Amino acid sequence: MENKKRGVMLGLAWGDVLGCPVEGWRKREIEEVYGEYRELPAAYPVDKIAEKKRRRLRPLGLHSDDTQQAMALVQTCLAEGGWNRDAWKSILVQGMKQGAWRGVGRFFTEALHRMRKGEMVEHAGSPSAGMGAAMRIGPLGALYCQPEQADHLWQVALESSLATHRDARAAGFAALLAHAIALLLQGRSGRETLAALPELARQGEERLQEMSKQGWRMDEVNSSAIREAMVQACTWIDLPVEAMRRRLSDWARPQLKEGFTRAHPNQGFVLLGGLHALLMACRDDLEPTEVLLSIIREGFDTDTVAAIAGAVLGARFGDAWIPKEKFYDQTRIEAYADALVTQVRPETPASFLKQEAELTDIEKAFSCRK
Repeated sequence: MENKKRGVMLGLAWGDVLGCPVEGWRKREIEEVYGEYRELPAAYPVDKIAEKKRRRLRPLGLHSDDTQQAMALVQTCLAEGGWNRDAWKSILVQGMKQGAWRGVGRFFTEALHRMRKGEMVEHAGSPSAGMGAAMRIGPLGALYCQPEQADHLWQVALESSLATHRDARAAGFAALLAHAIALLLQGRSGRETLAALPELARQGEERLQEMSKQGWRMDEVNSSAIREAMVQACTWIDLPVEAMRRRLSDWARPQLKEGFTRAHPNQGFVLLGGLHALLMACRDDLEPTEVLLSIIREGFDTDTVAAIAGAVLGARFGDAWIPKEKFYDQTRIEAYADALVTQVRPETPASFLKQEAELTDIEKAFSCRK
């Protein structure tokens, strides 16, 4: 159990780090530079990388906002008194003021600006069905993995998600993912976990409806979509990987907002990239590392989809498969993984933000040199 709890944070961070070098690239571009992407490169082949992509590179092994926000969630949940939505608001806003966050999306930034101007957490979320809540949610499933903690897990997962993403699909899927990790830590198999998710998705719908009545601002765009997706997912899990991806794309395409160019399984829509990550991580025919590499080779939002999958894989297989020595900030990431077991906060919020701001400065300087 302890190895698997640690694996949730370490798997999330490893998926993030492994996918970062090709974040936003197309499959063809990855193949042109790396051939078959097989590992975190020892150095960037800069002469093969286009200038506009060189500008986005970060030090190899350095985690992105995916891991940062997961760490911030752990910070908030392990504070004295436990989870508090205003404490979550505070660490998010302070992180923005101190320049700690890196590589964040427009909708996350807009939500933080509203909070900074005094908007209540309940009203600050952006109208996004992206993966920003799902990418960070994994540690909650480890912190609250016991069956008797299910109600609290729903509360923390939904409140933390709606604070930045008010689309019911984004928040609902993130909370469902946290419950999937809790089920895996309770000893369920990947298949057993998937089979339980349609009913849990229904419960999530009811909780979201209740939160809406309590004053949480949310966009209930096809709020049953998550449950419908889980029902379908249970029928896709035995298909070959490429067939599974085609079914996922075909199912999601009608739900995409205008402007999405294609229903790629690694797109930022939570019921594309997020569901792709969950399905891949629950398969029985691939080893954990190969799951992440298979995801990353497809391109698009490589780090975030791999981070979501990595958290699930950690809950299934523990942490022995993760090359921890390749983390740029290994000591701190391992400390946050340990915190999921000890339930002791690994550093103060002030230290967390200071360290992350310094790493963000290092990333900026690295990008400028390129």
